[in-house]
Parts: sequence; C-alpha cells; structure tokens
Amino acid sequence: MATSVTFVIPTFNYGRYVQQAVDSLLGQTFRALDIIVVDDASTDGTPEVLARYREEPRVRVVRHAVNQGHIASYNEGLRMATGEFVGLLSADDFAVAPDGVARQVAMFEAHADVGLVYSAYQLVRGDGTPFHITTPRPADAVVHGLDAFRGLLFENTVPASGTLVRRACHEALGWYDVSFPHANDWDLWLRLSTRYDAGYIATPLYAYRVHSENMSIRAVRPRQAVDELRRVIDKNVAMLDGRQRTELLPLLAPARRHALFYTLWGDLGYGRPWRAWRGLASLPGRSPSVLADRVFYTTCARALYLTLLGKERYRRRFGGFQV
Repeated sequence: MATSVTFVIPTFNYGRYVQQAVDSLLGQTFRALDIIVVDDASTDGTPEVLARYREEPRVRVVRHAVNQGHIASYNEGLRMATGEFVGLLSADDFAVAPDGVARQVAMFEAHADVGLVYSAYQLVRGDGTPFHITTPRPADAVVHGLDAFRGLLFENTVPASGTLVRRACHEALGWYDVSFPHANDWDLWLRLSTRYDAGYIATPLYAYRVHSENMSIRAVRPRQAVDELRRVIDKNVAMLDGRQRTELLPLLAPARRHALFYTLWGDLGYGRPWRAWRGLASLPGRSPSVLADRVFYTTCARALYLTLLGKERYRRRFGGFQV
C-alpha cells in the first residue's frame, strides 16, 4: 500500500485565509495527500470559499451546524483521516515549500522510531508577508524521545501547524486532550516524546500567520495560558515510567517555575504589553513566591520598557518580532 498523508484544516470564520491553506497543500509535490476541512459553523464567507473544491477529489469538507470548538474539530478530522501520517494545518497558515510534505515523509520512512516530524517555520503578518524565521535547531536532526521531552518541558519548539504524526502513534497514545484548549499541542508533543523520537527539518516548510485574531490572543486569557502550561507539565511528568521519572523528575520544579513566565515572554516579544501586564498581575496570587524572584521584577521592567518606548525599541534592546 502506498504511503499517504492526511491534513486536517480546522476553520472558524477564516474565509479570507482558508483558500491559501488548502491550495498550498494541493500544490505539494507529494501527491498521495488528502485534505479534510472542518468548518466549525463559520458565519462568514467560508462555506462559499470551500464550495470551490466540490470537484476536487482530494478535499473533503465537514460543516458543523453548531460550533463545537477547535479541539473537537481537530479530533473529528483526525479520526476521519486515512493517511499513514496525519497533521493539522490551521486555516490561517500555509505551506511555503512545495516539497515540504515529501521531505517529512522521507524522514519518517528513513527512521522507524520517529513519531512526529516538524520543521523550522516562517512567521508572517496578516497579509502573508514574512518577517521572521524560527529555527529551533541549526540542522536536520532526529532527536531521541527523552531528549525531546527534556527540552519540551521548558519550551514548545514544535509548531502546532504543519507537524506530521504517524497515525499509529495517535492510535497508541490518543488524540488532542480537550481539557487543554490552549496548550493541547504542547501536551501532545510531550506525550509522543515519552515513546517516540522526533524528526526535525531545518528548512521552513510552513508559515504561521501572526494577526490580531489569533486564537492564542482572542480566546485565551494570560492566567489560563499559564495554568494550562503547568498542568500539562504535571500531567506528562506523572505519565513517565519508573526509569524515565527518576531521570526527569528533578526538572519538574524548575519547569513549573519557568512556565509562570513563558507565556509572558512571548507576549512581550510579539509586542503585546497589555497581555503581559495582565499575566504579571495574576502571578502573586497564584504563586506568592514570585515576589521573591528576581525574574518577576526583570519581566516587569521589560513590560514597562515596551509600554513606554514601543515595540521597535524593545525589539532592538531585547529581541522579539516587529509585527
């Protein structure tokens, strides 16, 4: 049986973006690819855009009468998938390398212990123009599962969009956890890393669109984001077996502390001081010990710098992205 790939494109009111997402996959050199678009009861022009693909045999459209939420849409599409390898592509993102899927499949086929393959990726503005390339590693690599787990405890370097997973790994360890509406992808990568290696391609294969309606801004409060990250860490460390837990348990406390600030640093880097301040204000009530932590005050100082002097001066001084 020939190797095949299924991508699920979940969409809700992203009619202005979804055609680029679909077309970027249809244009891949890897042809044994099908696309399941799950329209979660959009109220914009999404149905009209998707109607253009009625005669395209590689595109299936599922239309919800009632909004069910993004994770339910993810899992519905993935359960329908028939490909040996499966993944998500957010409706506002798109593939940028025509041979990207072929390269991911080649890495799977060369390494039987690899459970997921991700890549470097472009950050693009709302209009699709690129402004940054995120490269977690300098060269292609296969990372042993526990080494990947160790790094993921402190930073999610695996993009939610474009990463492919062996469907057999999903069947063994489950789909997206509905109890983590914000950190569901991080939870999945950690879970997979307890059993499988991770493949990485250093070339940007996909673009992640940064705009004012990103779900991470619109639907998730900073306090919720921090709480989810800590619950994800706790859950996945608890899942480790005896040897793994002995080796990695010392990382639990520093990882939980790091998670308090991780989302805030991201908000500062993207020039979102209002979200960073809200997150900082919530920390003392959740973890009073932060008031004795120097990192809390340096993060406050950075938020003040961004608030008073603006994104461009902040970027030059501390790094970050000029969106």
